Amino acid sequence: MKTKIIALLIVGILVAAGIGAFAFLMMGDEDQPDVEVTGVSLQIFGNADGDSDVDGDDAQLVQDYLKVVEEGDDAGIEKFVNETDFNLQFADANDDGEIEETDVQQIQYIVEDEAEYVWLLDGLGNSRKIGTDISRIAAEYYANTELCLIMGLVDKLVAIDNAPYIYRDFYFNESKADSMVNLVNMNKPDYVFVNEQDLDILLVFFTTDYEVKQEKIIGTDVLYLGLYNPDMSNARQSNFIQGILKAGYIFGAVERAEAYANWVLETRDDLAAVAASIPEDEKPEVLMSTYSSSYFLDPDVKTCTVYCYTDPLGQACLLGGGKNIGEELYGDVYNTSLSQKSQVDALFNDDNTSTIDYIFLHMVKYTYGGSINAGVPEHGYIATSDDEIAQAWQDTTSDEHTLLVDMDPNNITLIAGDFRNGPTGAVLLGAYIGNMINPEYYSEIDAIALHNHYINFWLGIADYDVAVDGVFMYQPYE
Repeated sequence: MKTKIIALLIVGILVAAGIGAFAFLMMGDEDQPDVEVTGVSLQIFGNADGDSDVDGDDAQLVQDYLKVVEEGDDAGIEKFVNETDFNLQFADANDDGEIEETDVQQIQYIVEDEAEYVWLLDGLGNSRKIGTDISRIAAEYYANTELCLIMGLVDKLVAIDNAPYIYRDFYFNESKADSMVNLVNMNKPDYVFVNEQDLDILLVFFTTDYEVKQEKIIGTDVLYLGLYNPDMSNARQSNFIQGILKAGYIFGAVERAEAYANWVLETRDDLAAVAASIPEDEKPEVLMSTYSSSYFLDPDVKTCTVYCYTDPLGQACLLGGGKNIGEELYGDVYNTSLSQKSQVDALFNDDNTSTIDYIFLHMVKYTYGGSINAGVPEHGYIATSDDEIAQAWQDTTSDEHTLLVDMDPNNITLIAGDFRNGPTGAVLLGAYIGNMINPEYYSEIDAIALHNHYINFWLGIADYDVAVDGVFMYQPYE
């Protein structure tokens, strides 16, 4: 399988250079130092000191605040708030509009993992009260399904939508896969069927009909954590990292959540440091686009998507040491956009200042809406052959795509949708891209090992090796 060829090339680079600091990223929970998730201000009510967790320091800080309030000195209260960075919003641990002794008690319950409810801001910034007595979880799409595996919640996960359901034999053992309920299309749910599942919580992937789902799914906390389209350009302030940490408090898995968030952030920091070391004039120009519904699938379609700065694919390009062609095309709009549509002939124009060196084409076969995209080859974790993707690559690089004739076809790569739609925040794809377009600079980053560590350690799936299993990055390397 072509993934094995890619793996051997990457391993060869690493053997020649040595792995250096990369070994830190491969540590398990038991090996990693107990490091705070620095730079994150956790949006859980009870986080009075505004750091990355809720702990005894928060309870003590609220008690100290209440003592100052008892003295009735407004100037003293203001001084206390300013000097201690006291967070008036999140010190109100039960979000009732008052800071009082009951908030101290709620914080202590959170610390002791005995809180009946946790108040938090969801991925849209809405205040939510979420119950913690959870035995039946439903998860939408790959990101939330894999987050449940990361948090060790497989026994409580009872229902998923169609795309991860198709992956059930990869995610679960045989008995769990057989018992898993397929919710099918959660973009437009069958609410009667969903309510029959008697769920405690539903983790939604996207915000379409979010409020409607909260209303129509009875007796269930419907929660958007914010894992969709994580803006990892400011990773520590992202909804993505917030969502991981919040999940830890909801599901009683705080240490695991913090460890995973740290792994993502440390991996991202390592990749970003390598990218920063590359002179700008040595960075290749890269187009991050999509395969389906585009020129690359059908040459009669004259448009394509250009993923920009805030999209995970745009971030993966930068983490791999590439220049995103979108910056030249869209200027300031690029910095605030997930993606833009472009006429294909505008991308491959002899008058352009820059020439595209590499193209990475994101694929989605099984959609959030429960459908299957026609013409998209099998790929990702459940692919058992690269025959379909090899044919798709041959079609994309054929003479019919006349605008690509000046490109080296080996610089056009089809990439699995798992990278963008899973909970890895662009870091796995960034590592692969770095190994492929800047191999000398990324010689101490082993994308294959990182990916296997994610699967084997974080997802808890043994006996799977991306060097020989699945199809994730396809180009023939001829």
